[in-house]
This record gives sequence, C-alpha cells and structure tokens, in this order.
Amino acid sequence: MRDGSQVLIWRWDDRTHSVATRIRVALRCALRELEIPEKAASDAVMAAWELTANALEHARGPYEMRLLRKGPSFVFEIEDGDPLLPALPSFRNGGVEADTELPERGRGLQIVEAFTRGRWGFRLSESETKVAWMAISTASED
Repeated sequence: MRDGSQVLIWRWDDRTHSVATRIRVALRCALRELEIPEKAASDAVMAAWELTANALEHARGPYEMRLLRKGPSFVFEIEDGDPLLPALPSFRNGGVEADTELPERGRGLQIVEAFTRGRWGFRLSESETKVAWMAISTASED
C-alpha cells in the first residue's frame, strides 16, 4: 500500500447481519496484512468499533470501512449515509478531563479520543455524506 492509497475493507447496508463481529474481523485482518503491531492493532480495532457503532446507531446505510496510508501511519474511515456532521464533544475542546465520569451515552467517543490521542474527527465525503476518521498509531510513532 503506497502513501495516499486507499483500501476498502468492507461495505454493508442496514440489512446486513452480524455486523459487529464482521467489522472487527475484517479490520483486524486488514491491519495484520499491513503488519501493524498487535498492540496498535488492538487499540485501533477498539477505537474503530466505537466510531462504527456510533454510525450504526445514529445514521443510515450504506456503510463503508476504509484504510488509507498517510506517510508512516494509517487512517481508518467509516462512511455512512448521513449528510450531517455531529458537533465534537466538549472533551475535544479542553472541556472534560480524561478521568471525568461521563453519562452512559458519550463514552464511546471518549474511548476514541483516548486510543487515538485526539487524532480523529468527522468530515464530509465527495458525495456529501459523513465520514468518521481516526489515525492509527504505528510502532514508530510511540
């Protein structure tokens, strides 16, 4: 995978069954093929699942998971069918401290924040749908 290149991991829609398991397996296999170290891969799968679960709960399909190479690191993306970008949680703006207890809803993005060290967000795709993205740390960055 060359710098700037993109790999489609998996595409599905609202009728697809066993999504949670299939997402984790597909991403873990892709990261293994790219020789991402196990610790970084485990962290990436955990954070990516939180972004994906957020898309499944708050948006409609179709959905698409991708990996992009950005220099020595990788970016995970999950695109859904929603054109609205959510507001970033307050902990992204220096609000909530890492050990502050959050209500049940909202913890997933705090997990993403912790695993990615703040390197995540949302953007619009070329087709005007939402893309949640996160950087995947590699061994050389730690």
